[in-house]
Amino acid sequence: MRRIKSPRHNRREASVTAYLVTLRDRETQTVVGYYNGAWTTDQRRALTLRWREAAEAHAARMRDCCPRNADVIKVEEIAAAD
Repeated sequence: MRRIKSPRHNRREASVTAYLVTLRDRETQTVVGYYNGAWTTDQRRALTLRWREAAEAHAARMRDCCPRNADVIKVEEIAAAD
């Protein structure tokens, strides 16, 4: 039996994809709010999720709570360092 070698990864180059649930302005499409259990305007308080499915679940719940804003609630992908 031979051992399969996996390629070495440089820790400095490794990155993790994270997701944010955002609320965008209808006119300019700029981000005006971030989801953190409720809505906040402070990006540092935004809930950062590792799994897209979890972010989509939170976004779906907020779309159900705010049907008028459902079309401007988005899941945004960000590259976060380890």
